[in-house]
Amino acid sequence: MKKLFIILCLSHTLGYSQSVKYLKYEETIKQVSENLTLRVEKIKDNLYLIEGLGAGMGNIGLFVTDNGLIMIDNSFEIVEDLITSTIREISTKPFKYILNTHHHYDHSDGNRAYGKMNIPIISHINVLKRQKNASETYGGIFKVLEGFEAPPHEENELPTITFSKKITLQEQDEIINVYYFGPGHTDGDSIIKFERANVIHAGDSFIMYGLPFIDLTGGGNIKGFIENLNKIISISNQETIIIPGHGPLSNLEKVKQFRNDLKEYYQKTLEGYNDGLSVQEISNSIKCDLGKTAAFGEANEVKLNFINSILLENNITQ
Repeated sequence: MKKLFIILCLSHTLGYSQSVKYLKYEETIKQVSENLTLRVEKIKDNLYLIEGLGAGMGNIGLFVTDNGLIMIDNSFEIVEDLITSTIREISTKPFKYILNTHHHYDHSDGNRAYGKMNIPIISHINVLKRQKNASETYGGIFKVLEGFEAPPHEENELPTITFSKKITLQEQDEIINVYYFGPGHTDGDSIIKFERANVIHAGDSFIMYGLPFIDLTGGGNIKGFIENLNKIISISNQETIIIPGHGPLSNLEKVKQFRNDLKEYYQKTLEGYNDGLSVQEISNSIKCDLGKTAAFGEANEVKLNFINSILLENNITQ
């Protein structure tokens, strides 16, 4: 039985110096510090979802073992105190591992705090490579995020254990498989399966807020994103509980519907281009519900951006 566990809020004062280069990053974490609410949901006896409300925070997974805590993603550095105090309401055990689903700031900016605590951080090798450098997110295709750049991580804020295809952890009677199926949302997306519990943390390889943002400048591509949804489907069954990167708990049927809708976007975009349609006309031809609303920006603009991204990855410009 799933149940709500605790709700906490935070008001925090920023200590970051403003810079033009990282202005959007600093504006974002200021908004997070002022608006974030945490909602905790118990999934299984030792598995929890920590969902951020009102601030665009990626979902955190928490696995409690006799040997310590395994946290999947760690959100923003600025809310580390709030996240840790929330976790302490669940368990006082020490952290054993942190897993990063990918390099984006709303999922793993907390490496800046937790890395300094000498907690082993596990990620795909490309997360390490990208966090070593300043990272522009998404690029100009998604104008709502245009110009967003996160600063590089210091040496003691980086992943310490990396893998290229798969890594497996065993904790008591639970086997945790961490998969890399190829570029999709970014070029370093991990999908994490708790085999005994039958729970998947998909990171932003599956989300519940509408059309996905595909980080083209971060090595992602839409065709790969769709293929990664096929991989999630292949390791799931009707009883699998799926933690999306953003939004409430989900299931196999919703992943399938999401995959099918994205395939419709991809197919109709290429067909529309071949028929001489404009981007707006292609958008009008897509009738599925996905994309009718947007969590960030105006829905029609996000839809047009997504179609333009499909064209761009097929070397088509309009």
